[in-house]
Amino acid sequence: MCRAHGGPTARHGEFTDRVFPVVLPDARIYRPQDRIGYVRYWEEQINELDEAMRSVSAANLQGFREDIDLYTEIRAQLPRPADVLRDMNTLSPELHRTSECSEIFEAVMTRLSS
Repeated sequence: MCRAHGGPTARHGEFTDRVFPVVLPDARIYRPQDRIGYVRYWEEQINELDEAMRSVSAANLQGFREDIDLYTEIRAQLPRPADVLRDMNTLSPELHRTSECSEIFEAVMTRLSS
């Protein structure tokens, strides 16, 4: 999802003005039941890492703590960018192949010149 999973791109506003998504056929973002799968995935990652961290000494786990904080932030932010991507007029990989990416190139150049 082009870092739309809640990371830095989605966090800094004007999300739809700064992304040019290509939705792959297996993205599964159009039905709410499918988008819940992404939420479930990040919750599982949080739980697995949290459980693993509890199985060892708490000493010197700084990098792991940042990972769990990142997973938690992604999980918290995920619904909004997923909804936006679902509603955007996204282009398919096939369209890019047949047009040699001209639509996305033109959109990027237009955005950069404004």
